Amino acid sequence: MKFQDYKISDFLDELSSKSPAPGGGTASALLGAVGLSLFSMVCNLTLGKEKFKPQEETIKEFLNKAQSLQEDFRRLMDEDTEAFNEVAKAYKMPKDSEEEKKKRKEAIQEALMKAAWAPLKMMEKVKEASELIAPAVSLVNPAVITDLGVCVLSLKSALFGAWLNVKINLNSIVDEKFRAFLSEKMMEYLKVSENLDKL
Repeated sequence: MKFQDYKISDFLDELSSKSPAPGGGTASALLGAVGLSLFSMVCNLTLGKEKFKPQEETIKEFLNKAQSLQEDFRRLMDEDTEAFNEVAKAYKMPKDSEEEKKKRKEAIQEALMKAAWAPLKMMEKVKEASELIAPAVSLVNPAVITDLGVCVLSLKSALFGAWLNVKINLNSIVDEKFRAFLSEKMMEYLKVSENLDKL
């Protein structure tokens, strides 16, 4: 069952259990989805009002993009946990012979790369969300501006949460080219925080 199909109480119970997954990465993706949900609400509370009629088509475009991004974050909730589970599975592989040790090492590295990739995608999606929200701030209904503020705070938390999860996985990855690429992208996406602060 996908996390997005859980009842809120069931998901929180799962998150608070002694199981290491879902963990911070999945929670970060959820925060991203919450942020986009709030942005969608702001758009919906702007549409249909005579005062905002001139920008209605633009708001509809914002809404469609926000809903698509929200779906991306929902998928990333599961992707992050699945990637962590692959890492855990790789570490449990036998290591009695040299051949087994080699296979285990390769499997661990492959799993760690996937585990770093999922939160990096979250950071990328936060960047896309910030580019969507920035032009909308002056166009949406100001009566729900505080909801837009919580949207931004949720996305910022998602960004930093994902960043922490990229970092922790990079620490154990030996492929220098992969490390360099992810480090560069990670720092690029982290700058999105400055854009969110300006909203």
